[in-house]
Amino acid sequence: MGAVAVAALAIGGPGAEAQTGTPVKVGAMLPITGAGPIGEAAQVGVELAVKEINAAGGIGGRQIQLFMADYQTDATIGVGEAKRLVHQEKVELMVGPTYSQVTLAVLPLLIEAKIPSVNVSGTEKLTPEVAPYSFSMLANAEAQAKKMVNYAQVGLKAKSAAVISDAGAQAKTAVEAIKAELAARNMKLTGVQDFQYGAKDMTPQLLDLKRGNPDAVLLFTSNGDDTGNVLKTLGELGWDVKVSGSYGVALSAPALKIAGKDAFRNTTGLNYNGFSFCQGQPISDRFKDFVTKVRAHKPAAADRLPLNYLSLWYDAVYILKWAVEGTGGKTDGPTVAAFIEQNAGKFNGINSGLAANKQTHFLIGPDALAVVHPDKLGEGGIQQRTGC
Repeated sequence: MGAVAVAALAIGGPGAEAQTGTPVKVGAMLPITGAGPIGEAAQVGVELAVKEINAAGGIGGRQIQLFMADYQTDATIGVGEAKRLVHQEKVELMVGPTYSQVTLAVLPLLIEAKIPSVNVSGTEKLTPEVAPYSFSMLANAEAQAKKMVNYAQVGLKAKSAAVISDAGAQAKTAVEAIKAELAARNMKLTGVQDFQYGAKDMTPQLLDLKRGNPDAVLLFTSNGDDTGNVLKTLGELGWDVKVSGSYGVALSAPALKIAGKDAFRNTTGLNYNGFSFCQGQPISDRFKDFVTKVRAHKPAAADRLPLNYLSLWYDAVYILKWAVEGTGGKTDGPTVAAFIEQNAGKFNGINSGLAANKQTHFLIGPDALAVVHPDKLGEGGIQQRTGC
């Protein structure tokens, strides 16, 4: 069974005195075990948001009671934990999961119970038909694929490319989208390989791709550890190829520890616009304020964890609060989902300019993404955009 942490957070202060009614039960399905820094970042983001919301009076005057479930990146454990949260704890709202295969596995439970949720998953299977009450804060696989291939062609002047990815559900969707985008741009696909989460050595896969002599490698990963191990293996093979990467490639803190800064000299990733900057231009006050909040909550976290990823979980809690309050306190899936579909663009969080509607429940579209140098960092880990 997964390790479980259950917390009823009712933080004192002026806002707490205004609380009325029973607590709002919120479930958080997180990969605390087995996902490295991204699991910890998810936990910190959720806890910080809940702490702030409770201190300010809760959701419509109701304090949040938080139930955390560690699904350990495993779909079987995830289903068991989702059953516990839904049937035993009777949560009203859900945040998570992140790994797409886990999200797809637990969706039937959430749909049956009509629980609205905001996850951080990217598979294209998360359509409004499949996930009627669920929304994603992760840029979907197709959006990332288009951005990656466009940069390979326009930024790197590549005419051919090889693809390597993890074997998760989101990555499989991304690989198919990358293939389609390459074909649409008349770029040659020289090879495709994948690896399991947590693999340390990708030598066989990369040697196979190297034989195709691509102009660039399109790297789709879901976490910084896998990114680091791919780049480390490239260095060990002496293959000095240009890499156009996904959002997972921009989770640079663990990758830098594994592969070193030099491994990123030919590598780009994708990040949210709000977490990118150009040298010589001011960094936004919103980003600075967020870094300050994270440092106050967990002093070492801002320098050690991927704040872009942390912000997705932080905003996920606030989106649910915003939607419940916007519906007059209703927490049922159909009502909350309809509100988000109609008003997503009005949400003003760390990540703004959201764009969900009846056709898509992905809150982040391709226009919200920037191509970045993961190793060129500003305050709080903000990353420099290409072309600056």
